[in-house]
Amino acid sequence: MMNEKFWFGYLLICLICYLIGSFPTAYLVAKKRGIDITKEGTGNVGARNTYEVTGSKAYGIIVLIIDILKGGLPIFILAYVFRFNIVEIIFPSFFLILGHNFSIFLKFKGGRGLATSMGVAIIINFWLFIIWSLFFLIFYRIKQNEHIGNVGASILLPVGVIFLQPIIEPFTYRYAGNGSYEFLISLSLIMSLLILIKHIEPIMKLIIERKKTL
Repeated sequence: MMNEKFWFGYLLICLICYLIGSFPTAYLVAKKRGIDITKEGTGNVGARNTYEVTGSKAYGIIVLIIDILKGGLPIFILAYVFRFNIVEIIFPSFFLILGHNFSIFLKFKGGRGLATSMGVAIIINFWLFIIWSLFFLIFYRIKQNEHIGNVGASILLPVGVIFLQPIIEPFTYRYAGNGSYEFLISLSLIMSLLILIKHIEPIMKLIIERKKTL
C-alpha cells in the first residue's frame, strides 16, 4: 500500500513539474507588446527571441530569470525540503525541461530548454552549468554561432562529467545519496538530449544555408 501511495505521489510530482515547466513565460511577456512570439522571429519561446521580437532587454532578462527559476525552484524544494535523492530527482527534472520545450499551454511548442536546464543544473551540481558554459564558449568562439555553441556544449557535457568526476562529484547536493556520479551522467544525458532535440530545426537551416552559399 505504501508503495502504491509513493508511486501515485511521485507521478503527481512529475505531472506538476511538467505543468510548471510548461508555464509560457516568453509567450505571456511578448503578448504584453501584442506579439505572438510563436509566430515572430525564430518562433522560439525563450528569452533570446523575446528580446529580439520586443526589442526590450528588460523583457528578455525577465523571461530568462523566470525560466531559470522554473527549473531551479522546484528542484531546490525536492532536494532540500523533501530530501529526494538523485535517483528520485531525475524524472521531475526531465519533466520540468520537457514542459518548457513542449508546453501544453502552447500546443506543445516551447523553448529550447537552456534556461530551465540551467536552473536544474545549478541546484543539483553547479559544475554541470560551468562545464556546459565552457564548452559553449569554446564552440561559439570558433564558429561565432549560438546554435552551434549550444549543440556542441550539449553533446560534450556528459563527456565533461565523466572526465571531471573527481572534481565535480563532491559538489552534488548533500542529499543526493549513493551512486550520485552515475546519475549525474544520466541527468546530463537527459538535459543534453532535450536541448539537442530542440536544435534540430535551426541546425538543419544552417546546413541548408551553408549549401546555398557553396
